[in-house]
Amino acid sequence: MFKMLIDTCVWLDVAKDAKQSPALNVIEQLVRRGSLALIVPGILLDEFQKNRECVAAESAKSVTSHIRLVKDAVSKVGGHRRRVRALLAQLDDVGHKLPLVGGMAAANLGRIHKLLTAAPRVEVTDAVLRRASRRAVEKKAPFHHGKNAMADALLVETYAECTKDPVAKGSRFAFVTHNKNDFSSGDGDQRLPHADLRGLFSRVKSMYFITFPRRFAEWTARS
Repeated sequence: MFKMLIDTCVWLDVAKDAKQSPALNVIEQLVRRGSLALIVPGILLDEFQKNRECVAAESAKSVTSHIRLVKDAVSKVGGHRRRVRALLAQLDDVGHKLPLVGGMAAANLGRIHKLLTAAPRVEVTDAVLRRASRRAVEKKAPFHHGKNAMADALLVETYAECTKDPVAKGSRFAFVTHNKNDFSSGDGDQRLPHADLRGLFSRVKSMYFITFPRRFAEWTARS
C-alpha cells in the first residue's frame, strides 16, 4: 500500500490548473483500485473547505487579467488592421468562454472534495500537538521564519505519526507540498525537506516531494 498526504495548496493548484488534470485522473484511478490511500488530516480538509469557494472565481479572474494585458499590448503595437481586428476578436471570444474556465475549476474541486471526504479523517493527537508545540518553542521548521506556522506543524507531525503507525507496517509514504518556503531546504535544493524535518523522511519509506512524483503510479502498482 502507498499512502500519500497531499497538502491543501497542492489540491487547490490542481483545481486551478487544467494541465494538472491528468494527475487528478491518476490519483482517482489508484484510489479506486486500492493501490493508493490518502492521508487526510482534519485540518487539511477544513482548510480545503475554507478556500474552495474562492478558487473558481480567482481562476477566471486571472485569465481575464491576462487577456486584458494582451489586448492592450496588441492595440499598442498595431500592425495590419485586419489581422489586429481578427486577433482582438479571438481574445474577446476567449473572454466570453471564461465561465467555462471557472466551471472546470469547480468541477475539479468537486472531484477533490469527493476524494478527501471518502478517506478516513485523521485528527490531531495529543502527541502530535506536543511535538508541534515543541517545534514552535525551538523555532524549528516550519516555524523558522518567525511566523505562526502551527497548522503546517500539525500537518507534518500528523503525517509523521501515520508513518510510524504499526498498522501501516510495510506501507510506503509520501508528503507532497508546494509550500517550499516552510517545508523545503533553505540550502539550495528545494526538492529536499528542511534540515529540521529531514528526520521524518527517507529515500524509500517516507518521501518528500514539491511536485507530484512522475513515477508514483508505478510505485503504487508495485507496493
